[in-house]
Amino acid sequence: MTAAVVFCDLCGARLRGGGCPRCAPGTPPPAPVPAVSGAPPRRRARRVRNLLGHATALACAWFGVPLAVFMTAVGAVLGGIGGLVSGTIAGPGVLGQLDNILAWLIPLPISMGDLLPTAAVQLGGTVGALLGAAKGAAVMAFFFLVGPLVLLWEADPSWPAAAVLGQITTAFAIAAGYVFFCRFAEPARMRLGGARRPSRREAAWLEPMVAEAAHRMGIRPPRLMLSDDRVPNACAGIGCVVVNRGLLDYLDHDRAQVAAVIAHEVAHVAHGDAAAAAWNRGLAWPLYLVYELAWRAQAAATRWSFAVVLVRVLLWSVLVTIRGIVVPANARHWRRCEYAADAAAAAAGYGPGLHAALQRIGKGFDGARTGWDATMLASHPPTELRLERLESPGRAYPLAEAPARAADIADRPRLQKD
Repeated sequence: MTAAVVFCDLCGARLRGGGCPRCAPGTPPPAPVPAVSGAPPRRRARRVRNLLGHATALACAWFGVPLAVFMTAVGAVLGGIGGLVSGTIAGPGVLGQLDNILAWLIPLPISMGDLLPTAAVQLGGTVGALLGAAKGAAVMAFFFLVGPLVLLWEADPSWPAAAVLGQITTAFAIAAGYVFFCRFAEPARMRLGGARRPSRREAAWLEPMVAEAAHRMGIRPPRLMLSDDRVPNACAGIGCVVVNRGLLDYLDHDRAQVAAVIAHEVAHVAHGDAAAAAWNRGLAWPLYLVYELAWRAQAAATRWSFAVVLVRVLLWSVLVTIRGIVVPANARHWRRCEYAADAAAAAAGYGPGLHAALQRIGKGFDGARTGWDATMLASHPPTELRLERLESPGRAYPLAEAPARAADIADRPRLQKD
């Protein structure tokens, strides 16, 4: 192991014994961080596999799920209307008009008789509408998901397998190219997102933390980048770690807590979480491309303008597929990755510092989770549950507010008697 190199925390000057000659000559130098040399110890990274998320992204992007979602809604509406009026005198005429609408909308061998169950025709009213909507949605979904393969099978039994294999091969090729692009364009993409190289003082303080965490986890040190964003956050890419200045300020530049957060991000790099996320996005790249265009079109247009209405009418099924199927299927995996990164940092010796950092950050930024976005699409688990997994068995971890609240309750009867 080579000699330790010590830098001043304030100005970044190299210290050669004693205090810093620029800042405070009489102050002792900070504790040195051992310089890492030689090959790092090999450790098996605990990767969290995302088979469900990858399969969902592949199916939704390459096997017509958005179209099936769109037509499922159409089938539910037509089936519900048909079931509602089927028991009335005007039922046959309405069903005939719905047949004309269906033939104009999708010229396929599907009629209202295929969408309505017998019970809906006999009952009518609310019950018939519910039955008709359920069967209409099911018939349309099955027809648009399985129908193309059935037609290929009728033409040649080998065509469905060839079509599926071709779609999967194309998806894998695009995903591999997207991961390659993300890896080698990552520094430029980070700079466009506001990150920059660290200054000499920042590098002198933070880079030894990155190197030590990487050494403990058995990987090459990732590239360190800084962001001047004042939000207390840090993130990991495929080969780099970005630390916000807001995180350093919020943690009061506490060395143990900052090092623990950096170790958590280094664990993400060791596990390949960003590469796995890029692979997943590459699998669903056509779907994400349309989703991004639709989202930007809605954001750029004025409210309820023609462009917004057109996007919502034509592309709402893409938005629903992404936010209702693809992202929820992957969000659970992302939350598991956060637990795994916490566990890796704790196993590397950063558990107490990470617990203290999460406890401090969670008090100001971890709010209640209500609604679809905050619950089903959340990429991070609740901070309190992360703290629970970092706590050592048999040791008490009281809530900070518990003693004050208990004292208030104990004082109330005495104050009332006085």
